[in-house]
Amino acid sequence: MNNILIAIPQLEVHRPPISTAVIASVIRSAGFELKVLDLNIKLFQQIGDSAYYDFSSVWEKVRAPTDQETKQLEKFIDNELLPHCDDNTRLMISVFTSNSHVFAKMCCERVLSKYPTCEIVLGGMGVNDIGEKMIESGLCKYVIFGEGEQTIIELLNGNTDYPGINNKANQRQVNDLDNISFPVYDDYDMSAYDYLYKDRAEVNIVGSRGCVRRCTYCDVPSYWPKFRYRAGQNIANEMINHYEKHGVTQFYFTDSLINGSLKAFRDMCDKLANYNSTHKAGFKWGGQFIFKPQRQLTDDYFDMIAEAGGEQFYVGVETGSDKIRWEMDKKFTNEDIDYHLHHFNRVGLRSFFLMIIGYMTETLDDHNDNLAMYSRWQKYVATGTIAGIDLSTSLMFLPNTPLERMIESHQITFPSYEYNVVGGSQKNNLIWTSALNPDLTFEERIRRRLEVHEYAMKYKWPIWRGPQRLKTLYDHSLVYKEGIARRIPLMSVN
Repeated sequence: MNNILIAIPQLEVHRPPISTAVIASVIRSAGFELKVLDLNIKLFQQIGDSAYYDFSSVWEKVRAPTDQETKQLEKFIDNELLPHCDDNTRLMISVFTSNSHVFAKMCCERVLSKYPTCEIVLGGMGVNDIGEKMIESGLCKYVIFGEGEQTIIELLNGNTDYPGINNKANQRQVNDLDNISFPVYDDYDMSAYDYLYKDRAEVNIVGSRGCVRRCTYCDVPSYWPKFRYRAGQNIANEMINHYEKHGVTQFYFTDSLINGSLKAFRDMCDKLANYNSTHKAGFKWGGQFIFKPQRQLTDDYFDMIAEAGGEQFYVGVETGSDKIRWEMDKKFTNEDIDYHLHHFNRVGLRSFFLMIIGYMTETLDDHNDNLAMYSRWQKYVATGTIAGIDLSTSLMFLPNTPLERMIESHQITFPSYEYNVVGGSQKNNLIWTSALNPDLTFEERIRRRLEVHEYAMKYKWPIWRGPQRLKTLYDHSLVYKEGIARRIPLMSVN
């Protein structure tokens, strides 16, 4: 069997795709021959930076591709994928996110039109939404739901009844992450991944799956109900392996929380610090970080992070109100934030604040706490300790979250009309009101979001993706003001 594994758009273009790198390593460790194709970076290289991102609205399923775009993508698939296939091919497609749906469907159609006996297997988080439809339509033979490291080997060995294969309700999770083979990047042109830093590649690291916290608005636990983490030394060994094989010194952790397990995090830092000291590797790394209650930490905790190469961290601060943060089930205070910022500043670590404006119980006093935050911590912006802020759109009730389960108890109502979105029709999840907090109308949430933006500008807080978020709010404000459905061209995977 001619086994081919492909990474497809849209993925980032400054880090090689870890999903295919892990699966490739697992497959080869089991004794199977495999060819890996990185179509994501190939497309980026062929059509160029600007043109590539012109496809963003297609990848994100805001609109269907134009005839010209369709022909361009089909030609690309015909030139870069079909020559590697034949009637005896098993084509495995990593559908990492919903942004990959369009290209995955086009790949299946083009390959099957020329090689109808080709066995197509889909996997990755992005198949949860389309997997069953793809099987029904005959565009693939197998879909792996859930974590695929063990499941793909069972499939390759002919055990097609294994849980998770074509069975969305019986997904598998890997309990012992330390037993998974390190991702291998021998199939990738590492020099192509210098888009962000120009002088060096950056590699993703997965130190854990799931999350130790249960923030009310987050849907991560619905995908990974159980928090699992690797031993800290195992994580450090992987980073050292990438350094020794490819010279990689820059890493980004994809974990929900890089320091979810304090012990594993300390053990990782200890080994990296020792390696940095003896080999002068110059590791730099970052990821999503949780500010813990200061009683759990000592001052040398921050020295340890800096010595290990920690550089920049994204922190879900969410609000300047202790009350609202507690109601989100985030158990740290403004005093804890100040403690972290003080020590971040002392040892030269950078932070990026993630903010949610207009939580369902937020009062005007809570909002004023948000505004006060900008003047209170302005000194850390001046030193670069706070390097950016991501202001969210108005609060959404994501499916399968604690927040969604609070809709009835908090007397949340949505507009009676529905509006068209790509893939189907649904209620507007942004335009809601709460009978328990009637002052927090949709218009008021927009006003508060814009006022926070103004304060951030006033105090020179750098805003990440500010203009895009403002446009989203503007679009939704028009929907709200007009009280009518906004029509968006539909794009279906059926």
